[in-house]
Amino acid sequence: MKQNGAFPANGYSNNIVEEYMSPAVDGLYDADFEAFKVLSDKEKREIIIKEAETFGMEKPQGYSVSFHYNPHVEYHHFGSSHPMKPWRLTLTKHLVLAYGLEFTMDLYQPPPATFEQLSQFHDEGYLEFLSKITPQNVEHDDPSYLAYGFGGESNDCPVFDGLWNYVTLYSNASLWAANSLTSQQSSIAINWSGGLHHAKKNMASGFCYINDIVLAIQQLLTRHQRVLYIDIDVHHGDGVEQAFESTDRVFTLSYHKFGIDKNGYPFFPGTGNIHEMGPNDPSSRGKGHTLNIPLEDGIDDDQYKWLFKTITGAVVEKYQPEAIVLQCGADSLGGDRLGKFNLNIKAHGSCVETVKSFEKPLLLIGGGGYTPRNVARTWCHETAVCVGATLHNNLPTHLPYIQAFQGDENGGGTLYPDLHNTKRHDNVNSAQKLQKLVQHALENLRYLEGAPSVVVNTIGLTEDEIMKVREEVEQELEDEAEDRGVHLSVERNRRTRERNVGGRGERGLR
Repeated sequence: MKQNGAFPANGYSNNIVEEYMSPAVDGLYDADFEAFKVLSDKEKREIIIKEAETFGMEKPQGYSVSFHYNPHVEYHHFGSSHPMKPWRLTLTKHLVLAYGLEFTMDLYQPPPATFEQLSQFHDEGYLEFLSKITPQNVEHDDPSYLAYGFGGESNDCPVFDGLWNYVTLYSNASLWAANSLTSQQSSIAINWSGGLHHAKKNMASGFCYINDIVLAIQQLLTRHQRVLYIDIDVHHGDGVEQAFESTDRVFTLSYHKFGIDKNGYPFFPGTGNIHEMGPNDPSSRGKGHTLNIPLEDGIDDDQYKWLFKTITGAVVEKYQPEAIVLQCGADSLGGDRLGKFNLNIKAHGSCVETVKSFEKPLLLIGGGGYTPRNVARTWCHETAVCVGATLHNNLPTHLPYIQAFQGDENGGGTLYPDLHNTKRHDNVNSAQKLQKLVQHALENLRYLEGAPSVVVNTIGLTEDEIMKVREEVEQELEDEAEDRGVHLSVERNRRTRERNVGGRGERGLR
């Protein structure tokens, strides 16, 4: 379902475009949300249009951006003590709408994904389990329960009401976004509810149940020969790396924290060292198509921006991707509940600016982020980056839940607070360490061989099947080349005889 930016007479109760859409601007509208919501629909619409026009909120010229989101994903709850809060998506949506960014994009509300769509990557037995498990029928001693990644000491992936609905909603939003790119309806497609990069083919992991990223990349591969996946979540994008480790059509680049904490435990998921470059088998097509950038606590804005621009630029130049997927996990922000970095919102957003500058079809997706107000701020800012809009710092006064952003400890009612105001981690990333890391990364890129040039439709195919088909196609091309070589040899001999070259010392006619 496609939504336009217009405001209907009866409002939207469940859609992304809801009845509170207007930014508050000095001289235009400065009352709070309580006053705004009692206005008539006509009055609200007039305020919205006037403010959007004042700030030039319109679709960008020369390219298009689409926003893919089903608001029903917000209604799910992992548990009161669990760090993953789908409510962060509610805050993100309200900020996007309050600033008038809906006028700059095509809005889509995807339905839930089907079982068949999810089975393009995930094991059917795992999907059957996932579709039927509820808090009421869960059996903690069921071998499948633990085998599929549930339970355990941490219980990272709890069973909650509406679990199947939740995973099908965020997954299809990513699939729709990818399809918007492959159909060339959009230049940039956004799904902030996606980005669940830890899920494996047959196992939930790290708050992730379905790997929407893998599904979306598979969709992109139906049109694009090479896809670059970039991950700026504070955690290593292990699920995506693992899914495409045997192919050269996907290059995975992950920036993340790596190391042992003060209690002697590895930072989750414990993978992603600089030496991990894909399969060890030198004959594997995927060897050298993985680049991991392990970072230590406290990296700051300038360091991260330099690192990202230097390494990502080198990868793009070397790999020449035809499309890019950027996972914008916001747990790499300063002050995150689980993260250990010191990034501010605009530094995080600079990664989007850098990738956008490559002018490739771009899929932007969410990921981690466990301080909801700052996640929302960041994804709102990065939405603005995509459409080329500049947002004012003072949050609209009629913003729903504005209290979540108020107070010194919550950012003082601004869009761009200093995220070090509540907690700052010691920075143990010295300039020397980072320079050495860059050198190592560039050395790793030397192992990258020529990029593949055969497009294969991946719908309904596993990655193994994709590679088998590619091998068959490449063998056919080699056979054709060999046949052409034989034919050319025969033809060359025939022409030589006709010209009688060397027969009587005469010069052959050409």
